[in-house]
Amino acid sequence: MKCNIFLTVASVLIAALIGYGFYAANSTEHLVWVLCSGAGITSALTLTGIFGISTKGRTGGINIKALSSIFFVLFLICNLVFAFTAVKLAPYVIINGILLIIYTIGIYGIVKSKQ
Repeated sequence: MKCNIFLTVASVLIAALIGYGFYAANSTEHLVWVLCSGAGITSALTLTGIFGISTKGRTGGINIKALSSIFFVLFLICNLVFAFTAVKLAPYVIINGILLIIYTIGIYGIVKSKQ
């Protein structure tokens, strides 16, 4: 597994813009920092999996990109739902935390199966 620095930095910058977009959409909410940072972190992790990581084997790379793409869309939908409803801290942290743990376990399984 290899990390392309340029594409990783580009992914983090795109994620920062996504996070700012959620901040701009909810600047009047009192928990906007949770939504902004959550959207930025989850977008950065999944976009890095999509663009920044390459593997030696073709199938491992495709599996990582597919899983990252699915979870990027899932996190985006989840963040949009919380952005346009009243943000409550506990459900937001629990749902995004569970999804993030499932995502990391999936990536770990793909990486371990290709070694």
